[in-house]
Amino acid sequence: MAHRLAIIGGNIVTPHSVIENGVVLCEDGKIAFVGSGKDAAPEPGSQIVNATGGIVMPGFIDTHFHGSGGDDVMANGAEGIRRIARALMRFGTTGFLATTIAARHSELMKATDDTLAAEAADRHSPEGAEILGLHIEGPYINLKYKGAQPVEGIRDPNFDECRELLAAADGRIKIMTMAPELPGGMELIAFLKANGVEASLGHSEADYDTALAAIEAGATRATHLFNAMSGVHHRKPGLASAVLNEPGIQAELICDGVHVHPRMAQLAWRAKGRDGVTLITDATAAQGVGDGTFTLGDFQIQVRGPLCTLMDGVTIAGSVLTMNHAVGNAMNFTGMSLIDAAHTSSLAPARACGVADRKGSIEIGKDADLAVLKSDFYVGFTIRAGAVAYEHRA
Repeated sequence: MAHRLAIIGGNIVTPHSVIENGVVLCEDGKIAFVGSGKDAAPEPGSQIVNATGGIVMPGFIDTHFHGSGGDDVMANGAEGIRRIARALMRFGTTGFLATTIAARHSELMKATDDTLAAEAADRHSPEGAEILGLHIEGPYINLKYKGAQPVEGIRDPNFDECRELLAAADGRIKIMTMAPELPGGMELIAFLKANGVEASLGHSEADYDTALAAIEAGATRATHLFNAMSGVHHRKPGLASAVLNEPGIQAELICDGVHVHPRMAQLAWRAKGRDGVTLITDATAAQGVGDGTFTLGDFQIQVRGPLCTLMDGVTIAGSVLTMNHAVGNAMNFTGMSLIDAAHTSSLAPARACGVADRKGSIEIGKDADLAVLKSDFYVGFTIRAGAVAYEHRA
C-alpha cells in the first residue's frame, strides 16, 4: 500500500515562484504534486502536515559540515556519523557531505571507511539526513592559512595517497579543499577534475594570477569565502578577490555573522549572485548542544555563544551554525529572496553532490525531502523521503 503524506497551508518555495497556501503531495518518498490548495486535495488516509503560516522549502543540503549533537565526523566512527545524520533533522538538513580536516593519510582512510559504512547502514532509513559523500578539507593546504587545521596533517600534494583515497571512496568524494600554489597544486586540480572531484580553493595564499590559473585548470569552488585565504586588497588582490571577480566559481559562504561580517556577505552576494553562492555551516560537534568543550578531529575546541574557537579563545574553529539559521541570516544580510535562499541552500549544493536530478528543489518526481519553517526560521517539521522525521513540540 502506498505511503502518502500531504503538506497543506504553507507558502511553497519552488524554483520559480512561491505558492501561497499551497499543497505538496508525496507518495512513496517522492513528490507527486506541487501547487495551489485549490487544485488538489490529499488522498484519503494521507498523513497531514499542517504548514499554515509557515514556509515550505526543499530540505537543506550542507556540503561543508564536520559534526553535530556532540559527534565529530572523524572522531566517533560510523555510528557517530549515523547519530549526526539523525541530529540534523532538527535543523531541516536532509543531506550532507561528511567533511574531514587535515590529517594523516591513515586517518583520512578511516574517516572515508566510516562514512561509507554509515551510508550503507542508513541507505534505506529515512530517520536521518542522507549521507551524500565526503568533502576532504585538506590535507594539501597552506600552513600560513591553516586556520584551525592541525599542523601535523598538512602537506604538499601526494598523488599516490590521493589515488588510494579516491579508490577507497569509490566515487563518494565530491569535493576536496586544496591550495593551488603548493608544488603540484595545478596538477592536483587536473587530477581531481579527471576523477570527478570538485577542487575547492581554500586555506590558501594564492595571489590573483595563481587563483585565475587554478580556475582555468578546473577549480570550481572556493572554501568558506574570506576565511583562511588571501584577501581583498586594492594593490595586492588575493584569492578572495579572484573568487568575487571571476565567473564560474562557487563561493561557500558562512552566514553566522562571525566568520563573515554581514556587509561582506552582502558584497559577496552582489558580486556572485544566486548562481555563484552556496550556503554552508562549517559546523562542528558543538552544533545544537550549547556552550562547552568539544572535539574537532584531534583538537579540543570551545564554544561560547555563537563563537567556536580553539582553546586559545581566538582562532575560529568551525561554527555552531545550523542551515535553517544560515538561510534566515543570508536573507537578512544580503536581501536575497526565498527562491534565492532555496537555491543556495538546496539546489546549488545538490548539484555539487551530483544529486540535483533527485534533490534540491520542490518539483514533481524528486525526493520528498522538505523543511517546514515557522517564525524566525525555526524548523516545525522535517520531511525525509516522504515521512515526518522531525516535528517540533513546544
